[in-house]
Amino acid sequence: MQHGEALAAAAGDASLAEAVASGAHEQLEPRLRAMLAYALKLTRTPAAMTEADVDALRRQGLDDRAIVDANQVVAYYNYVNRVADGLGVELEPSWPAEARRRRPYAGLDQLPSIGADELPWLSVEQMREVDRIAVEEAGMLLEQMMENAGRSLAAVARQMLGGSAAGKQVAVLAGPGGNGGGGLVAARHLAAAGAAVNVTLDRPPSELAPVPSRQHALARAAAVPVAHAEPPASNPELILDALLGYSQAGPPREATARLIEWTSGRRVLALDAPSGLELASGSLHEPHVGGRRR
Repeated sequence: MQHGEALAAAAGDASLAEAVASGAHEQLEPRLRAMLAYALKLTRTPAAMTEADVDALRRQGLDDRAIVDANQVVAYYNYVNRVADGLGVELEPSWPAEARRRRPYAGLDQLPSIGADELPWLSVEQMREVDRIAVEEAGMLLEQMMENAGRSLAAVARQMLGGSAAGKQVAVLAGPGGNGGGGLVAARHLAAAGAAVNVTLDRPPSELAPVPSRQHALARAAAVPVAHAEPPASNPELILDALLGYSQAGPPREATARLIEWTSGRRVLALDAPSGLELASGSLHEPHVGGRRR
């Protein structure tokens, strides 16, 4: 693309342009990663932007003038592209065919197929340590981590729904902790994408942890229906399992167990790990997501 060539020329580094285009930002320095994360979120899910996104840039040394400049560039670029797309404007005939090819946003075109042996495996204790380092040493906010998890969960859900959530029936089952908070974030994003979303908590909202409780309030503010304890009456096209997460221990009980049993025979996408699968011991408890109804 012409923009990629221009970026490579301006930066003197073709690998930078490829990293931006491909979404493989891991090798970039933290300040640039933060700016790209801001630009991507503002482009993909502008309604989800919060003060935490601005604070993430401040932590990387950007002052308010630089943040406003970044905001204006991203917002204007999106504006111009939407004007051109909305009016059916085509690129100049003199541009090469490669430049005229529309390139999808990284990660939204298709889900990669990755073998289990190609991934690093972490124990539950190691995952807890990753979370601790992210919050206590790297300075990430729990709200930010939850937002990222929920947004990514919604993106995978859209792909499972055929590439678009518009008009699709989705049920979200959410627990009281961080896993449930991620599910609430995903519910909000899917509702914004046009899905008919219903959330069922496995306990009253008053028993949610503080950060998931704020996500519950945001979901309600976005007019997402939220109930608790009893399985939904609908027959959704997809269920998001955000009940227990990677630190679950022991067999699911009470309302949590009833919600898990309700998923039997239905299509489920689990956040972190399927509820009922205890990662620390490898035990598959009854009931569990993916199990058969008795």
